[in-house]
Amino acid sequence: MLRKYNLQEAIWYMDHPVKKSLWTSNIKRTVHNYWSKSIVQLLPLYKGLDHLTTGNLDKGKIHPLFRINCHSAIDTARLPVKLKLLTGSYILQSKRIKMYKDETDPKCLLCSKDDETVTHFILHCIQLRNIRNKILLETVEVLNSLGIKFNELLDSEKLQIILDITPLATSRKLSPASVAKVERLTRRLIYQLHIARYKIVCG
Repeated sequence: MLRKYNLQEAIWYMDHPVKKSLWTSNIKRTVHNYWSKSIVQLLPLYKGLDHLTTGNLDKGKIHPLFRINCHSAIDTARLPVKLKLLTGSYILQSKRIKMYKDETDPKCLLCSKDDETVTHFILHCIQLRNIRNKILLETVEVLNSLGIKFNELLDSEKLQIILDITPLATSRKLSPASVAKVERLTRRLIYQLHIARYKIVCG
């Protein structure tokens, strides 16, 4: 463990005892620095993490997405689905084909028109459009009021806002109240899409 974090060998610490407070602070700083650098370096290698932002990470603190003021029971219950999509661990058909030998078709199980990617699932699947359009309409109205023309953005930019609004919040200096309003809507959107997909696939 000491070698993993590029610390001195155990024998060195036996010969050079340090105070508990100094030892604790040194270990904490070293571990935080190691993982902060590792996350940033490894991120480009994992395509499923495209929308997980690391530029505004603070050592030893939770991701800014978790600091948005959306802590009602409903908002909290909806968060895990968003996190799975954000971290590439939500199992869509395009992911199943890479994981299971029996899977041969990456096509969406709902519409059978395109590969079921995150972009397709959240923005394009026609079987989910009624749910999507209703919630997106509210979201677009809020974003328009903030000077953000959502409908004119690229799909990748739309996905970034839906999955993790914190980079936009920082660059546009949005108020915490505005960020929380958009975050509540996007959590609701993703959760409702997830439930609808589950009912169709498993129904």
